[in-house]
Amino acid sequence: MNIKKQASNEAEIYNSFALDLSRGADVVDRDTYEIIIDSRRKELIKRWLAGKKGLVLDYGCGDGSFSRFIRAELENDVIGVDLSAGMVRYASRKGEDIGYLVVDCHSLPFRDKSFDAIVAVGIFHHLDLPKAAAECNRLLRNDGFLVVFEPNSLCPLSFIGRKLFKTKIHTPNERPYTYWSFLSEIKENGFTKVELRFLSFLGFIFPFIWAKFPSVCFLKNYARFFKMIDQLSEKILFTKYLCWAFVVVGIKK
Repeated sequence: MNIKKQASNEAEIYNSFALDLSRGADVVDRDTYEIIIDSRRKELIKRWLAGKKGLVLDYGCGDGSFSRFIRAELENDVIGVDLSAGMVRYASRKGEDIGYLVVDCHSLPFRDKSFDAIVAVGIFHHLDLPKAAAECNRLLRNDGFLVVFEPNSLCPLSFIGRKLFKTKIHTPNERPYTYWSFLSEIKENGFTKVELRFLSFLGFIFPFIWAKFPSVCFLKNYARFFKMIDQLSEKILFTKYLCWAFVVVGIKK
């Protein structure tokens, strides 16, 4: 399938998901997802961007939650881009003083070296990686940071979940990467790795379960416990490489 056709399919899927969100439906229990997953992502974004004033690109912004975090908590100017017009409309209704654009992430309408940092949460596995990495390099100023969160293709629980318990946002054309193949590609496109880490060995599955099966919602009280288990697992040599996601921070040289 060519890139344009694939992009059209992806946009249609996420436009439908945006309608679900506007009606209060979601594929995860959002409160516990924030505790187990998104709070961790925000901590890492804050670590790398706090005190670094400038313009940030939220690359594949989705519902705009990270754009809002960057604007409100880090006080950076931010622009969010996404292929889905529905997701951008949804984000725009929630975000103040944030610019959003509906655009193909392979080719953005900005000048070279327009951004001081790029944050990319779960977007690259929906894209042509060489083209997307090259575009990020073009857009970043020298010494700018690329902060990436991607699903790890080595995670057995994630593999089983994608096969047996697909959600609406698991699209047919997405291709999760190994961390080493991702690192190799961004290195070829002018980035130097400054951090590699892994995120969530077990806890990530529960917000999906609690959204699908409300009858077991009593376990939501243990969300912080599952977060602690994750943090321990991420330090163990064997389990960390099988975590749900990897985090890469690269700097453009």
